[in-house]
Amino acid sequence: MRKPSLARSIFVSMACLVIASVASVAFFSYRNSSVELRKQNEQHLIEIVSNVVHHTDLYLNSYERAHLSLVTNGDIRSFLDAPPADDYERYEVTHRIKEQVIEPLFLKSPEIMTVFLIDYNGNYAYYPNPELRLITDPLPRVTLEELEAETDDNGRLTIINNSVFSDSDNQLITLARKVYGGVYDRFKGILAIEIRADEFSTLWKGINLGQRGFFAIVDSQGRFVYNPDKSQIGQPLDEGLRAKMEQNQLHSFVDSSLGEKRMFVSLKSAYTGWNLMVSIPTAEIRRPIASIRYSSILVGAITLLLALAVAFRFGRTLTKPIQIIKNGMRQTERGNWVKIPKVQANNELDELIDRYNLMVTSLSELMEKLYRTELSKKDAELERQRAELQSLQLQINPHFLYNTLENIMSYAVIQQSSEITEIVDAMALMFRYSIQTYVEETAIVNELKHVLNYMTIMKHRIGREFELDVRIPPAFFLKKIARLTLQPLIENVFQHAFADGFEEYHYIRLDAWLEDDSLVVLLEDNGVGIAPARLALLQAQLEANQLAEAVKQSGSGRQQRGIGMMNVHRRIQLVFGVSYGLRIESVLGEGTKVYIRLPDAGTSSAAGQSGPTEGAGEREAM
Repeated sequence: MRKPSLARSIFVSMACLVIASVASVAFFSYRNSSVELRKQNEQHLIEIVSNVVHHTDLYLNSYERAHLSLVTNGDIRSFLDAPPADDYERYEVTHRIKEQVIEPLFLKSPEIMTVFLIDYNGNYAYYPNPELRLITDPLPRVTLEELEAETDDNGRLTIINNSVFSDSDNQLITLARKVYGGVYDRFKGILAIEIRADEFSTLWKGINLGQRGFFAIVDSQGRFVYNPDKSQIGQPLDEGLRAKMEQNQLHSFVDSSLGEKRMFVSLKSAYTGWNLMVSIPTAEIRRPIASIRYSSILVGAITLLLALAVAFRFGRTLTKPIQIIKNGMRQTERGNWVKIPKVQANNELDELIDRYNLMVTSLSELMEKLYRTELSKKDAELERQRAELQSLQLQINPHFLYNTLENIMSYAVIQQSSEITEIVDAMALMFRYSIQTYVEETAIVNELKHVLNYMTIMKHRIGREFELDVRIPPAFFLKKIARLTLQPLIENVFQHAFADGFEEYHYIRLDAWLEDDSLVVLLEDNGVGIAPARLALLQAQLEANQLAEAVKQSGSGRQQRGIGMMNVHRRIQLVFGVSYGLRIESVLGEGTKVYIRLPDAGTSSAAGQSGPTEGAGEREAM
């Protein structure tokens, strides 16, 4: 994949910086403006609702006084105490009430549409405002029992969102109360006056709520007393909106029950029990900050274009000399030590080119000398290591092969058995594996096969089967190991650990696990062990990387324990590096453990293996 150029990186970085800066300013400006505007709108609506509630209570309180002027009138109280005996007397009383009380009230309060008086005997009198067109003899739409149930039992004024008469063309609000007769001992009837609901709109004509904002009044039963949409008057309010309105008195909230997201502020009147509600679409509230958003986008776009132009120019000026130096370095990589021309920039770049040309001249001379020196040194070192490795491979103890040939001769002369074939086949495979001096490393499974051939021959040498306990997980079989590692170490065990003979309890165990990015193979036996002094000597030799030639032979001519071990240790280091090799632990009389540390390289990672298996690992008998 082609790497991006420096000019492109500068261009993209400045573009990202400008975009991030402008976007951050626009975002925080927009967010802060929205928050502040919402607070201002909420405060404005709270003030509107509070003022309207106050003026509405004052407005309705004026009808409280009108009520009091009626209930204290003697003719009205006489009408309630003693109903007229005949029609003439009734006409005279009602006419006198109309001329002396009702008509002055209509002149003083023209918004009153009807005055209605009914006693508990079912006699009633009504006085309509001349502007209200009623039939000659209208019938009340509510009964005396309904009026009595809705009015306060203590004689306080009750506001009813309903009209007394069914044929009224206007939406009316009834203000009713129970009244006494001539003696204040008990109520004798009900007095009600009706006013237009539209009269409330005069209280907020000067309030600006935008194009689609509105003011509404909802009574205690959840019905609209006033709404700009007259079709909604008397209709119930949405239950969800009503619940929010009750919970958020004098606090704004957002609701979509009216078809769009709107902000609401409401307050309940302590005098009437009504909820006065103001609503404005949130889209109208956010409209004033649209200009901020558009301005931010415009300024950001212009700033981005200017920044990109400057970044492009700056990037080209900076990267042109660097490109020239880069081309010169490519020529240097190919072995062409050439100088590069100056760019006449009269700045640090010209000095950099001068320094580069001086460096090229010096390096061309030094590299020529170094190349010749390193080439000869590398060839000598490679030849030395190859010779040392082959020498170590040839130092495998030959006594085993001589003894094996002796056994073959014995079987051939005495038994003439098919066992000769098994021994010869195993020996042939071992010879073939051993003489591959050009192969330095192999898979663990190949080493195990070599050990299997060795154990086949050992079975005939010692005269019985010997079970080799292999607990190496199969996932490690394809991992790499130095060739001729396991068999020489196992041969050491037979020669030294079991030198006094084999017993049924004797065992040789192989295990493996991953540890610190390395593969550790364990060879364990329960033989005679190694004396502490001898063990310390072996450990010192392993740490000093001493070869097998440094180990003395015993007086009997037999090799002391450690010759094959030292050769294996050194070959592992030559193949994989000095960080790998053997480590020995032993207890005299209990046995020996040889740890083979190898690099963790291969086709499997043996997930979950982090230590030696404890009896539950896989075993193979050899």
